[in-house]
Amino acid sequence: MAPTITERAAFLARVHFGVTIPLLALALVPFCARIYVRIWPVWRLGWDDAFIIAGLVCSIIDWGLLVPEMHIHPGDITMDDVQEAVFLAYFAIPIWAISMTLIKTSIVLTLLRLPLKKAWRMGLYAIGAVQVTYCLADMQYLFFKCRPFHAAWDIMVPGRERKCPSLHTDIVVSSIGSAINITTDLLLSVAPMFILWNLRRPLRERVVICILTGMGLFASVASIMKAVVIADWRNVDDQWEMAMSIATWTILEQFISLFAACCPSLKGPIQGLLSKCGVSLTRQDTNVSFVHIPSRMRETQLRREAREWLGEDDSQATRQGPSELIAVVDEESQRSKNNSSLVLPPLPGSRTLIPQFLLRRQKDGV
Repeated sequence: MAPTITERAAFLARVHFGVTIPLLALALVPFCARIYVRIWPVWRLGWDDAFIIAGLVCSIIDWGLLVPEMHIHPGDITMDDVQEAVFLAYFAIPIWAISMTLIKTSIVLTLLRLPLKKAWRMGLYAIGAVQVTYCLADMQYLFFKCRPFHAAWDIMVPGRERKCPSLHTDIVVSSIGSAINITTDLLLSVAPMFILWNLRRPLRERVVICILTGMGLFASVASIMKAVVIADWRNVDDQWEMAMSIATWTILEQFISLFAACCPSLKGPIQGLLSKCGVSLTRQDTNVSFVHIPSRMRETQLRREAREWLGEDDSQATRQGPSELIAVVDEESQRSKNNSSLVLPPLPGSRTLIPQFLLRRQKDGV
C-alpha cells in the first residue's frame, strides 16, 4: 500500500528546498572564487581543485536524486512514485559517500601544499586513507548486502525471496560510518587552525584565516544531526517523513563541506573589502598565497627552512631563506597579484630578490 504524504512531510519537503537551494548558491560563491584565482592570471589548477570540482558535481547529482522523494503537497502518491523515490534515494547513498570523500581529499591535498612537518603530513595521509577506505567499504556493503542484490532497492521483490540484513544491522553500520565521518570532519576543520595559527602573521589576519577554515565544524553538526535521526528510525510511525529529514541533513552536510573547503579563497576579497573600510589585516605583502606554493618549494631543505620562518621551530634562530626559494616566491608573487587567499609571508634572501618594504623595515631596525 502506497504511503500518504502528511502535512508535516509536505512541510519538511518545502523546508528541504528552501534551505538547500540557497545554501548551494552560497557555496558556489567561494567555489567560483577559488577556481578564479587558480586560472587567472596564470593557469595553476591542481589535483585538489580537480577533486573539489568532482565533489561539487557529485553533491549536485546527490541533491537531484533525492528530489523525487520530496512532495511539497500532502496527499496520496502512487506505488510507481514510491518505487522511483526509493530506487533513486538508495543510489544517492553511495553518491553521498563519493562526494564527501572527494571534498575531504581536496582539503587534505590543499593542506599538503604547505611546508609541514612529517607528523602533520602523516596525519593528513592517514585521514585521507581512512576516508577512502570507508567510502569503498560503504559501497561494498550497500550493493552486496542483499540476495538478490537488487532487493536492497527494489521494493517489489517478494519477502520470501529477499535475504537482507536486519534493520538493526543497517543502523549499526550507519552509526559506525557516521562516527568515522564526524571524526574526519572535526579533524579537517580543527587541524588547519593549529597549523595556520603558528604563522608569523598579525593576530587579526590569523583570526580571519581560522574562522574561514573552521567553517567545516558546521558540517560536523549536520553529520551529528543526521546520525541522531537515523538512530531513531525504528521509533517513528511515518518513515517517509523521517527519510526526508535524513535527506535534508545529508545535503546540508555536503554543501557546507563544499563551502568550508573553498572558504579560504575568500580571504583575499575579505581583506580587500576591509582595506577599503580602513581596516588592515596585515602590513606585509599579501600577493603570495600558501595554497599556491610552487612545486620547487617541496624539496626537503626548502621545506625545513620555510617551517623555520613560519615559526614552527622556535628552538632555532631564524635563518635566511635560500635565494632559490625567494626567486620562486617572487615569481609567484608577480603572477598572483591581487588574487591571494591564505598568505605565506615573504622570506628573506639575497638583497637583489628581497622585497623593498623589507629592506625599508631593516633600515628602521625592525
